[in-house]
Amino acid sequence: MAVRLIAVKCPECGATLNIEEDRKQAFCTYCGTKVLIHNDNEYIYRNIDEARVKQAETDRIVKEKQMEFAERRWQAEEAKRKGRIKLALGLGAVGVLLMIVGQMAGKATGDSNSSFYMLAMVGMLIAEVGAIVAMSGKTEEETDGNIYSDTAKLPDIAYNYERKDYRAIETVLRSAGFTNIKCVPLNDLAFSVLYKPGMVESVTINGKDNLSSTKKYSKDAKIVISYHSKGR
Repeated sequence: MAVRLIAVKCPECGATLNIEEDRKQAFCTYCGTKVLIHNDNEYIYRNIDEARVKQAETDRIVKEKQMEFAERRWQAEEAKRKGRIKLALGLGAVGVLLMIVGQMAGKATGDSNSSFYMLAMVGMLIAEVGAIVAMSGKTEEETDGNIYSDTAKLPDIAYNYERKDYRAIETVLRSAGFTNIKCVPLNDLAFSVLYKPGMVESVTINGKDNLSSTKKYSKDAKIVISYHSKGR
């Protein structure tokens, strides 16, 4: 009995495939794509890649969770920002009021050593505190960045590593999102008493040690932490 063949196109590479009529599935001889065929009178084929489908679904769920988390974080930061603004304005208003009252009352007494002038000084200090509160909030917003970005700024400890333990540096860097970190022991403490085991000697990124506190680095940049250790 002759075998009847049907012609279908591979959904992946578009090649024409000759498949036995009673087959339920086949593989493309050109690209290896799995093709399913079902229904006696209608031939339907599609590329089946369960791993890719599951990964896509997982990525979608993760992205949604990230967006939800980012939204909640933004709302929390916005509430904190508004709170800082209110506090700064309140302190500024109180400070200015005390300065005015103190100056006017001091002049009214005609005494240059009047305690009212001290009240004006207190008001000035309160106003300065309000300004500091406002500026600190601005700095935090400017340096916050996108937690899901492919780049990140170095934590302060990464370029102020003198006399720090390498494990602390590594932990902070990983918390900041950096992933390609290598810790290298120097094995140089056989006779030295100037350094302790684990104390960092240098931190380099992509072979460079002139680290910047303002520059953003790729999270997969090669970071090498060299540290003092006892010789083997």
